Amino acid sequence: MESGSVNDQFTYITLGLFGFYIIYEGLRGRYRDGRKTLKDWQIFGISFAWLQFVERPMLIVCSYFTYRTLMPGLEGNYGHWQDAYLVPLIVAFILIDELLHGSVHYFAHAKRAKNKWLAVIQRWYKGAHRLHHTNGGPDGKGQIGASQTIVVSWGWPFSLPNYWFGTFCLYLGLWEVWIWGTSMKSLWGIHNHANLTYDMTLLKHRSPLISKTMYALCHVFVFPNQHHHHHSRSSNSGKNFQNFIALYDWLLWKKLVISTERPAVYGWRKSEAEETSVLYRFFHRPFMDKWKLGFFKP
Repeated sequence: MESGSVNDQFTYITLGLFGFYIIYEGLRGRYRDGRKTLKDWQIFGISFAWLQFVERPMLIVCSYFTYRTLMPGLEGNYGHWQDAYLVPLIVAFILIDELLHGSVHYFAHAKRAKNKWLAVIQRWYKGAHRLHHTNGGPDGKGQIGASQTIVVSWGWPFSLPNYWFGTFCLYLGLWEVWIWGTSMKSLWGIHNHANLTYDMTLLKHRSPLISKTMYALCHVFVFPNQHHHHHSRSSNSGKNFQNFIALYDWLLWKKLVISTERPAVYGWRKSEAEETSVLYRFFHRPFMDKWKLGFFKP
């Protein structure tokens, strides 16, 4: 099957599932009573438009010319690997992609780096990631749903190393590996943000075999309630950094949290400017606190 047709099929599947979850959440009343505000929908629209029409094309163009300049001899030379090793390559792609993403995600949530230059980079990631955690109104009733998957402020996707890893795979000619790997991760990420509760039901199942099996699976894969706790306004916001492979949260970051209850409150507290303007919330970036980072003496 041609890579283009495979990509089209996964695009339709992803958009279809995305739309299904949004409609499902609406029918279940997940957007009522302050759970989702007008500003949340506005932010979703801005994020979607910016990602699709500005940032993603810019990433593809910039990464392609970077690779072509630095590694001109590698362009398209490894596509034949897919004929013999497609499944192992997809597994390797997902594991590497998840590790790169989890590393930066962990860095964005960590305490301020002691090295002042690392602190500047970290401040960028913290600011770029903040929008993904600011939802709902000031009443604390806001909840996340499938639409939150794509809520990211400018610069976050462009500066993620796993996105550059993906375009590098494309440059090498590993189209099918990239299509399958990114599609599987996207579908799983949408499912993790959606208001699904099956994982909590299985964790509380009366059968020990079912509950313990689900508990074990939560150490391998990320399920909705694990990611919902990452979006909570609690200490769990600094837990569960992965989108797909929970093994890294468990064995590498030591930040795995498994709960049978939903978070009490979602989202980070917002400043008055963030509460007032969706454009400020999307575009504002405190690049550098010069005094605290030690570049200048007061």
